[in-house]
Amino acid sequence: MNATCFRVQTPEPGVAVVTFDRPPVNAQNRTSREELIHLLDALSEDDSVRAIVLTGAGRVFSAGADIKERVGMSTAHGEYRRHNRVTREFFYSVTDCAKPVICALNGPAIGAGYALAAGCDIIIAAEDAWVQMPEIDRGLMGGAKFLEQHLPRSVSRLLFFTGRRFPAAELFRHGMVADVLPGDVLMAEALTVAREIAAKDPHAVQTAKETFNAAALMPLREGYQYEQSVTHRLAGSAYAQEAQRAFVEKRTSNRGS
Repeated sequence: MNATCFRVQTPEPGVAVVTFDRPPVNAQNRTSREELIHLLDALSEDDSVRAIVLTGAGRVFSAGADIKERVGMSTAHGEYRRHNRVTREFFYSVTDCAKPVICALNGPAIGAGYALAAGCDIIIAAEDAWVQMPEIDRGLMGGAKFLEQHLPRSVSRLLFFTGRRFPAAELFRHGMVADVLPGDVLMAEALTVAREIAAKDPHAVQTAKETFNAAALMPLREGYQYEQSVTHRLAGSAYAQEAQRAFVEKRTSNRGS
């Protein structure tokens, strides 16, 4: 598949950078959604890639859904249902990707643009980035569940009901993003995080992501019990045995590469 809306680069071993590049504002259409699903599925199977950075070209991360594509869309013959299915899988292709995905939020993330960022494992934002959910004013619904994944109930509903812009500093204050940085150092920091992850045992990292995703759907006790079952499965692996010996012997494990 020849991607037309996303660029993939491998600036260093173990790290892939996926850039949404659909001028002028990286609006999401059917083609871009199908492309990202394909790309992340392929990167999940690529053993040379251990961590992924997702960002947007230009000054906007993503302005959300391409509304022009929805105008005149029929609910007959399953057209709208097919559209919703692809849209849903587009967002979850990030969450379901076997490798950790770091979002370098380089600018505004509007509506579905926010939902795309929300699927990432780690979000690092530029100082001039912001989030907005204008769905009510576009005759749309969706995104409330993504908001409540990151923000308290009252804040989520304020953001959704009013359509206000939330700047990066507010997102950081509420714990949605891991860090806020000047735009000119954003990618460098995202690559630093990706590099740290890529240096670790790839099977352990993938297992950790799978565990986070599964435990997120469970109550606290059952979630921790599930984590313990994963630790039990890892116990006999060469990775776990070497990692624990290295810790006791006060040396670096040789299983990271």
